[in-house]
Amino acid sequence: MLKEKVLYLLEQNKDRVITGGEIAKLLGVSRNAVWKAVNALKKSGNDIEILRNRGYRLAGDNDGLSKKIIQEMLTTKKLGSTIELFETIHSTNTYFKEQDLSTLEEGHVVLADEQTSGRGRMNRSFFSPKRSGVYLSVLLKPNLPPEKTRLLTICAAVAVSNALQKVCDLKSQIKWVNDIFVNGKKLCGILTEASIMAEMQLIDYVIVGIGINTGQVPKEVENIATSVFEATGKQGFRNKLVAEVLNQFEKIYFDYTLNGNEAAILSSYSEKLIYINKRVVVNMFGSSFEATVLGIDETGGLVVKNDDDRILHINSGEIFLKTAYQP
Repeated sequence: MLKEKVLYLLEQNKDRVITGGEIAKLLGVSRNAVWKAVNALKKSGNDIEILRNRGYRLAGDNDGLSKKIIQEMLTTKKLGSTIELFETIHSTNTYFKEQDLSTLEEGHVVLADEQTSGRGRMNRSFFSPKRSGVYLSVLLKPNLPPEKTRLLTICAAVAVSNALQKVCDLKSQIKWVNDIFVNGKKLCGILTEASIMAEMQLIDYVIVGIGINTGQVPKEVENIATSVFEATGKQGFRNKLVAEVLNQFEKIYFDYTLNGNEAAILSSYSEKLIYINKRVVVNMFGSSFEATVLGIDETGGLVVKNDDDRILHINSGEIFLKTAYQP
């Protein structure tokens, strides 16, 4: 798509004005086609200066998504080798589920600038406004039994946390099993959905959806949610963040699926776990009880101690800090 190519050239020449003629020559199109592409990019939210009789320049904090820029920063072998980029989509996970996934290679990525029906766990909606986050889904085809699905969520959570540290210098924690927290507020959610081959008791495919808040958070949720911008005051790094999430995820994913290195991954996850030794409310199967978080077990299940001093291993459900719980 011409828009994508023009954005890439503007990004590569961020420190100078580049003329329409130069862009046209490099891309083998007319100057009028370049002008139309620039205006389409501006309409979709990219901050591009149009300097009369001089050319175009991308603003320093522009945060438009570019498949080409992302792929140039990848160090992966599979994840991100194919990226579908949408300006607007209903849901990246739902889009995958509408496709014939047998025709798609492992590592295929769907990325969107906006989701109109973003989903989280338990079919909750996930707020996904335009240019305010990183919304992506990754297709995996691991040769694993169904009970190992949760560890893929754990791999993704550690990958996102590592990427936030490397790209944004942002230290984060993980709320079991799939939320990334910064300063006590949710910054990222992960939704893992799997299809099982019943006759073989193996995973057919897994879709890992990742939603990271990067822009300003609406006032109505600012007490419980945060974003990279809210935490750092910086923006303009969504492409780099997407690439690093995929780089980190592939490294951890292959370490688990090919090398069987569950212990190291669980150790990294455990080090980032929030609410250790805190009182929480555990919600599962429509009922709830209070407990103290002790850690995780070798399967990634949450280990808690209830009010009867019984040690329980929680394999499904969710937890809330007791002071923040609202039934």
